[in-house]
This record gives sequence, C-alpha cells and structure tokens, in this order.
Amino acid sequence: MRLANVLVGDIVLVNRKGRVFHAIVTGTERRGLSLEPIDKRITYRHCGSHDVVGHWARRGRPTAGEERLKPTEEQLSLGV
Repeated sequence: MRLANVLVGDIVLVNRKGRVFHAIVTGTERRGLSLEPIDKRITYRHCGSHDVVGHWARRGRPTAGEERLKPTEEQLSLGV
C-alpha cells in the first residue's frame, strides 16, 4: 500500500508478522509509519508500507454553513 495518503491521526489496519491490529498513526518516518496501537497489548510502534492492510482517513465533522436550511411549504404541511 502507498503511504502518501496516510496522515497523522488516521486509523490503519496492520498485519505485522501475523499479528493483525488497528492503530492510530502518530507520525510518518522515512521507511514507514509511527503507530499507537488501539489494543494496549500490542507492542509494535512502527510499520512499513507492506504491513498496512487497510486505511481509514480521519475526517472531522463538516462545518456548519452560514445559511440555515429553511423547510419548504410541502415539508411544513406534512406536520399538520
């Protein structure tokens, strides 16, 4: 897997020497990623690109727009 799209704070699924675990990316290194495993029993703190099996990008909540949505007349009539 290419690590170009993996950012700090993303969650990755890692298969390291047969151990499969989820981890949060804490940094990028020259040869891979620095990790903080979600399961505290896992001691691996680094992995290479060949160890990463899955990737979930961490996205924040969408920001609220300045315009408030106004209901249409049809939507208002449904409540009657």
